[in-house]
Amino acid sequence: MWKKSKVTDKSAEGQKGKKFRSKVPGVMITQYVEEIPEGKSHPDFTRKPIALTIQEGKCGMFKAIVMGEPAPKVTWNRANGNIDDPEKFKSKYDEASNEHTLEIPKVCTEDADTYKCFATNEYGEAVCTIQLNVIEVGFKKKKAIAKSKEELEASKPVAFRKMLKKRGEVREQKPLESDEKVWEILMCADKKDYEHICAEYGITNFRGMLTRLAEMKREREEEQAQFIEHISSLKHIEVNADENATFEIDMDLKDPSSRIFLYKDGVMVPYTKEMEEETKHQLKRVGKKYVFTIKNLDPADAGLYSVDVEGVNVFSTDFKIPPVNFAVKIQEVKAEERQDALFQCVLTGPMDEIHWMGKNAPIQNNDKFEITVSEDKLIHKLLVKDCQPLDAGIYAAVAGIHSCNAWLVVEVDQDPANKGKKIARKTTQAGGGDVDLEKIAKEQAEKYKNDMEERMAEAKIKAAERGAADAAARAEKEAAEAAAKTARKAARAVEAKAGKKAAKLKAKAKKDASGDVAAGDGAAARAEGDAAAGEAEEDIVISMDESDEEEEATRTKRVRSGPFVPDTVIDDDEEAPNEQPEKRRKRTRQGPLLKEENVDPGVHFNLGLSDFTAIVGDPAEIVCKMSKENVDGVWYKDGEEIEPDDVLTMSKDGCFQYLKISKISEDYAGKYKFEADGRKTEAMIVVEDPPRFDPEGLKEFMVPIIIKKGQKATFKISFVGRDPMKIQWYHEGEELSDNTNIKIEHAEGQSRLLLNKLQRKDTGEIKIKLKNDFGTSEAFAKVVIYDKPTPPMGPLEIIEASQNAIDIKWRPPKDDGGCKIVNYILERQQIGRNTWKKLGPIGPEARYKDTDVDHGRKYCYKIMADTEMGTSELMETEDVQAGTKAYPGPPSAPKVVSAFKDCITLTWIPPSNTGGTNILGYNMEKRKKGSNLWSPVHPADDRIKENEFGVKDVIEGMEYEFRVAAINNSGAGEFGALSEFVFARDPKKPPGKVLDLKVTDSTYTTLSLGWTKPREEEGVEDEAKGYFVEIRPAESPEWDRCNTNPIIMTSFTVKGMKSMAMYWVRVVATNDGGEGKPQELDNYILAMPPPVRPKFTDQKIKSFMVVQAGNSARFNINFEASPWPDVTWLKDGVPVSKRVTISNTEGASQLLIPSSEHSDTGIYTILIKNIVGQETFSIEIRVTDEPKPPGPVEVDENVQGTVTVSWTPSPDEKRDNRLHYLVSKRDSSKRTWHTVADRIFNNKFTACNILPGREYQFRVYAKNDMGSSKPSESLKWEIKGKREKFVLQMPESKTCNLEHPPKFLVPLKMHTTPQGYECYMSCAVRGDPTPHVTWFRNNISLNTNTNYLIANTCGVCSMLILRVGAKDSGEYTIIAENPLGRAECSTKLTVND
Repeated sequence: MWKKSKVTDKSAEGQKGKKFRSKVPGVMITQYVEEIPEGKSHPDFTRKPIALTIQEGKCGMFKAIVMGEPAPKVTWNRANGNIDDPEKFKSKYDEASNEHTLEIPKVCTEDADTYKCFATNEYGEAVCTIQLNVIEVGFKKKKAIAKSKEELEASKPVAFRKMLKKRGEVREQKPLESDEKVWEILMCADKKDYEHICAEYGITNFRGMLTRLAEMKREREEEQAQFIEHISSLKHIEVNADENATFEIDMDLKDPSSRIFLYKDGVMVPYTKEMEEETKHQLKRVGKKYVFTIKNLDPADAGLYSVDVEGVNVFSTDFKIPPVNFAVKIQEVKAEERQDALFQCVLTGPMDEIHWMGKNAPIQNNDKFEITVSEDKLIHKLLVKDCQPLDAGIYAAVAGIHSCNAWLVVEVDQDPANKGKKIARKTTQAGGGDVDLEKIAKEQAEKYKNDMEERMAEAKIKAAERGAADAAARAEKEAAEAAAKTARKAARAVEAKAGKKAAKLKAKAKKDASGDVAAGDGAAARAEGDAAAGEAEEDIVISMDESDEEEEATRTKRVRSGPFVPDTVIDDDEEAPNEQPEKRRKRTRQGPLLKEENVDPGVHFNLGLSDFTAIVGDPAEIVCKMSKENVDGVWYKDGEEIEPDDVLTMSKDGCFQYLKISKISEDYAGKYKFEADGRKTEAMIVVEDPPRFDPEGLKEFMVPIIIKKGQKATFKISFVGRDPMKIQWYHEGEELSDNTNIKIEHAEGQSRLLLNKLQRKDTGEIKIKLKNDFGTSEAFAKVVIYDKPTPPMGPLEIIEASQNAIDIKWRPPKDDGGCKIVNYILERQQIGRNTWKKLGPIGPEARYKDTDVDHGRKYCYKIMADTEMGTSELMETEDVQAGTKAYPGPPSAPKVVSAFKDCITLTWIPPSNTGGTNILGYNMEKRKKGSNLWSPVHPADDRIKENEFGVKDVIEGMEYEFRVAAINNSGAGEFGALSEFVFARDPKKPPGKVLDLKVTDSTYTTLSLGWTKPREEEGVEDEAKGYFVEIRPAESPEWDRCNTNPIIMTSFTVKGMKSMAMYWVRVVATNDGGEGKPQELDNYILAMPPPVRPKFTDQKIKSFMVVQAGNSARFNINFEASPWPDVTWLKDGVPVSKRVTISNTEGASQLLIPSSEHSDTGIYTILIKNIVGQETFSIEIRVTDEPKPPGPVEVDENVQGTVTVSWTPSPDEKRDNRLHYLVSKRDSSKRTWHTVADRIFNNKFTACNILPGREYQFRVYAKNDMGSSKPSESLKWEIKGKREKFVLQMPESKTCNLEHPPKFLVPLKMHTTPQGYECYMSCAVRGDPTPHVTWFRNNISLNTNTNYLIANTCGVCSMLILRVGAKDSGEYTIIAENPLGRAECSTKLTVND
């Protein structure tokens, strides 16, 4: 495992003080002095540096803003190494922005480290730790010495844990060995997966593996504890429907800035934290959850992925990608409601299972879904049973790194006959086509088989080649070893022979004369030379040392007598001696192959411009590096050449070209370009103006405000930043707004918060948050309110209650008011007396020993806490007796754990009041039902030690109850509550289903049920002791239990239902043997009252309404219906227009026309409809005005004694079919007007009894439902009498006979009348004797029908129908008869709807 060496910082000598955390996360403050003088402060960070992950070769920069009085000194440090090199580490300070900067111009991998920023003044020190991570670019070689050491260490057979690195060091990027990989997998695998992992990697010693794994896990947990507070919810890698792979970790880091690394097979993998970027590997953090995503999957992504925090491995997951794809993808399925739906697909290779997902949720085999796989494991099917509308959506199949998806469309049953009923389950299924799938699967299986055979053949060939090569290598090695051994023996023999020969020659030379010395020496020399020559005639093979033999047994060092031939060329086909047949010696050439030429590449950029983001008022600088010095170029901004000024300058330093802006503003934002020698580079300068606080004002703002209760506190701070800006004040994280005690005022560049009447509970943190388009800034302050303490807290703990003393202890107040407790004030009262004795202040300790007590007396104490802010309310204790025994309280009622015919097991909860000592045991007693005698269940000297006991002294079939008492050092206390009665018998069988389950009543929120007890069947189903009622909403698959405890009654009311919602209901019977099978209602239930067919409840409802144009028309109607009906209003059979307002309430409906018009006239119908039935009612609303008068009136005499009055119709007659006329008459003899005719629907009237010699005048009025119009008068009309000379001629006396048969003078006219209106018919008949007149309708006499008003005045016959109905339409006939004859006249009446 990778261990990290802990970095410690030594404080200056003699500087010891208190340490605490700053309000800024990640900042630790050390205060050197106990109290800081007024106006001074210790250092702190207002903006701390942030961790940086940067690519190698880029410019790294840490920025910090500090505060403190006096101004702190800022220094930088790193954990491993120093930063003394001014060229590599540049520390700067900007007075304009008060910003301290550590700049690393060109970051390299050695700069990756933990850096610290120190802010120090005479009152303290603030420290902030930041991390610099460097992403390597290209291949880096390690130093030869370090590499040789690592290889040497790696070659030693050490334990796996010693191969892991120290904490804090980034893991070496090298591929994992098989041994390392299997242990990484086992460390994070579930226990159920150990067996197949061991089988896959060939681990046979399972017990040894578990022992070693436990030790490694313990060591890893110790290492993780230094950086991680908690880790859980390790979710291994999975492929989702989007063909992305994800794995998740829930972990709580001690330091949020800790580095997190991702490795694949031991090699570090770069990732991004921005999910919108198109990067292969991404990390998304949501709270404490870290989600790693791998996009654009391909087979190369398979491997072991590991996550490290600061070099410590926290999680590893093995990503395996099977080489499969979809030959046939799943297709869209359309299914009817309650029909089964089938999805199926075919793979290119066999898989035991694939992952199915429905609406982005994993699917498993259950009652709803059935997953099946064919025998060849190529065809995979998903069956969705009993499709409901809620099951519709997108379903997906995932195989390896490939996925496919399709829609499930559920068509709802539209049959009205099935509405409100539970539709029967359909036996058919949607989707299918197994014939084609079987054929495709066979083709894929054959293809897969051929591919596997080809792979196996290739593998066998490669294995044979490897075996032959290994055998040749072994033979060559053995031959080389034998040749080396023979050569060593030959060398030793030649060396010994040459030595002996030389010794003989030397000895012989000594015996010769001095004259022969030279000759002897020459002979010896020749002998040695001959020996050497003999040795040089053949190559001498010298073996390497033992270590070399272990590493390369086939390598030998050949010593050759004589020089090598220079520039020797060896043919490629010749095999080099003592080498393997596969290896060939390379051909050696003399001299270069081509003539080398140096080509000048010209001027180019070694380092281009980089985008730069600056804050208004800060300096800005962009730089590029050329390949040559003394290169002139031109700077452009937004395409225009830049001219230098006081703010913007351009400079050159060797190969570097600089553009500097001393104080940037928004005018300098844009695209900058540097162009030289035809080459150019571009960059953007973005100017931001985020919120920033005034440093001086921020210092004052952060000083805590300390006040007393009831006083006010004011917070004020200045800031700058671009508008619009959102300003928010918070107290303890809760946003503040204006109210009685809170006032927030905003002005330009500042904000003020005023808090009035502060209470102790208002103590806490005050935060102001500024936000605009460029960022967010926060400042923190603190307000402390002092108040008197709350009362001390109980319960009172009795340390001692003897005859000589009472020693008691209590808990301090929950809130000390912000001040230390100076004293506790006690008063004591002896029980039975009325006086209290002051015991005085006793100090700040919450304990008191009262020695002034009398044996056996009881005492009560009052305790108050005293601080500099005042004295708290009192806490009065319970009575404490001096020198008496304290017995324990009663335990809880025993509960039955199990009951059999020979043993009943019970358990109970120990008493909360132990009497001040430990509980030593318990006494238990039993009593038969109906008896008053209690008997112990255990011997008196053998108390019960635990809080559970099995009672065996019981009689089968008897019913018992039990009680328990606790025992302590003082003795046995009181018995607790009694247990429930329990039978001594074996467990019962669960009951059966309840009978006759039905709904007895219902409302929109409640449902009442009733049922009958289930039948008892001995040995199969026992008696039910209670019932549970369960409901399930139609859209949910889960049943909800309405009662937590079983009910005894066979009825129950379910409450809290949603109005008009659909529910399934069932009842489950239960007893001591368990729960029986549920009994479910046949159909679902709607949450509504019992069904009621709609009907109107008004006793009298008017069906006709007249409204004057311009006035409002309102019609109310009451009804009753259940469930709530649909109310529809129609006008003349079509829906009413938008200008008609319909208001529906419970049991009533209103139609309102705010300003009526003539076009609103019509028949309005209300339709009330629900699932039970429907009802309608119609009302005619007539919108009209007072009619206009008719036109000129004319009078004509057609028959002597009668005149016909005619007139021009009123202009309103065409649009008002109920308009009629009234005719009045005045003659010269009476001079008054009287009505002679009314309800005339035509434009003529015949007036009778017109006498000659009188002047007549007629008036005609137009009338409708609103009234009468002004009259139209006729001219005066008169029949003048003719005066002739009177000649009396006596006629012959003849008998005068005036008799004649009936004759109609004025016939009946055709009539067309609206329904509901009056109809008036008239005609004139003459005859002598007076004829008898009879009216007929459709040949049925009407003279005796009281619904028709029939009159005959002076030969004018009339008939009035008061209210015309549809039945009145037809042919009307009037017959006049006398003895002389008979006359008949007919007409037709048409009634309009």
